[in-house]
Amino acid sequence: MKTSQTSLGHILKKKGVITDEQLNKALTMQKELSIRMGDVITRMGAATHEEIISGLAELFGSKVVNPLDISIPDDVINTVPKNVARKYNIIPIEKRNGSLTVALSDPLDISTLEDLHFTLNINIEYVLATPPNIEEALKKYYPNNEQEKDIHFKGLFEGIKKGATTEVDVPYESAEAVAGESEAPIVKLVTHIINEAAKTRASDIHIEPLSNEIRVRFRIDGVCQEMHSIAKQVQDALISRIKILSNIDITEKRKPQDGRINLESDGRPIDIRVSTIPTTCGESIVMRLLEKSTALIKLKSIGFSEHDYNNFASILKKPNGIVLVTGPTGSGKSTTLYAALNEFNSLEKKIITVEDPIEYNISGINQCEVNEKIGLTFPNILRSILRQDPNVIVVGEIRDVDTAEIAISAALTGHLVLSTLHTNDAASAITRLTNMGVSPFLISSSIQAIIAQRLVRVICPKCKTPYENGKNVPIAPGLNVDDFGNTEFYHGTGCEYCNKTGYYGRAGIFEFMGTSSELKEAIHRKAPTNELREIACSNGMTTLMEDGLRLANNQITTLEEVTRVSIK
Repeated sequence: MKTSQTSLGHILKKKGVITDEQLNKALTMQKELSIRMGDVITRMGAATHEEIISGLAELFGSKVVNPLDISIPDDVINTVPKNVARKYNIIPIEKRNGSLTVALSDPLDISTLEDLHFTLNINIEYVLATPPNIEEALKKYYPNNEQEKDIHFKGLFEGIKKGATTEVDVPYESAEAVAGESEAPIVKLVTHIINEAAKTRASDIHIEPLSNEIRVRFRIDGVCQEMHSIAKQVQDALISRIKILSNIDITEKRKPQDGRINLESDGRPIDIRVSTIPTTCGESIVMRLLEKSTALIKLKSIGFSEHDYNNFASILKKPNGIVLVTGPTGSGKSTTLYAALNEFNSLEKKIITVEDPIEYNISGINQCEVNEKIGLTFPNILRSILRQDPNVIVVGEIRDVDTAEIAISAALTGHLVLSTLHTNDAASAITRLTNMGVSPFLISSSIQAIIAQRLVRVICPKCKTPYENGKNVPIAPGLNVDDFGNTEFYHGTGCEYCNKTGYYGRAGIFEFMGTSSELKEAIHRKAPTNELREIACSNGMTTLMEDGLRLANNQITTLEEVTRVSIK
């Protein structure tokens, strides 16, 4: 039996589902994105879920079922708890001869089968089903608690949405009342908002008090979308509830505060960082949702081009020097750092991080959290870390000259240092460090590489379509559509799956600037940013715009999206 992932593509080509050209394109995309061949072909819009599953069934000699067409007995469903079924995205089909047969969509996911065997203490066999059919079967046989309460909640939300009266039974008189009444409407409201955010893949929840309402917005795929308008009368109760969950002082309303919430949503552990800030209309709250699986991402899955990945991987093998990852807030810098850490997290190397705050806990790594109230600042922790004999040091962010100079000194004395910096592009990081007060000769001697990055939205696979006759293709300033030859560009028309946005998920674009002797000389003589950028490009650096065009050429994102995030 063949098990190569590329075999699926050849089977689909043999069936006439995809062409030679589509197969070659899928193989290229798979190499760049490091994802399953079936996912690549689905993203391209070249095959349906049914065709992919049929190909996988032929490849692995498996049976295909539609769990919606089968009457599954209750005793079979009850064999698998709801949280387990939802966590592993499977449906039990039948029990026979001491074995349980489950329907899943990925036959290569061996770890799921092993986990189910261990968790349920029963032999596991599998059949294949499409992801949409499994999703619908989960809703049918394992209704979510929130789904079961949808009608009740809608009635509740109608009562506390914009324009409601104070007659609604919401205990906003005191925080203690909110804390003590687990079935209070405001408790259900906060729980619903968090679960809804997790289901819609939101990275942030924005609770924003306005003059006559509370606006709730989710940042989905990097763009804010308004979700709810809530009555002003429940503002105090809503904010107090969130503060209680995140262990924030509910009596302090004049100063910004930070907290943390740990919970599960649909069986997935979610860490939420909470930030409050006083505004003229009340305290504004932002909750950042961090899924712990993100910390386990591999560097190959980040989305580097093959050229940039090889360069980055070779830099990480060096024993000393400093590597900077730059970009604005929310551009994925921390994810890239964690992926890099996973490359050399081993018993042979001691790794210490200094973070503010710690976003993800990683086994085997010593992580320190900044606490300025007791004097644990970046510089103070770094000075102590150097006496801990580390091989690799990760500095969450370089914010001042003290932190920069200590990090660079560590890089010059036999340590590999990884850190982030807020700049627009790779070349600007040099200028930023110089403006902080770091000596140019220290920068040129220590910097191994600077990576600038952004996140672009991925075209929705459900409504992906080419621009009609190549017309109306949006082109960024300075670009000409004729420069792209016969390239066919795609966009999303908007559907229920992507909430009418045309996009679903995000991918990274990168600018990798290595340090050549010519560039080091230019840094030493304080050359301007434009000259540094030109030297880097002449040495093979791909700009953010050029890397974005790579994804647009591969029909992963749109030209509008590349323009939105990479044009300064």
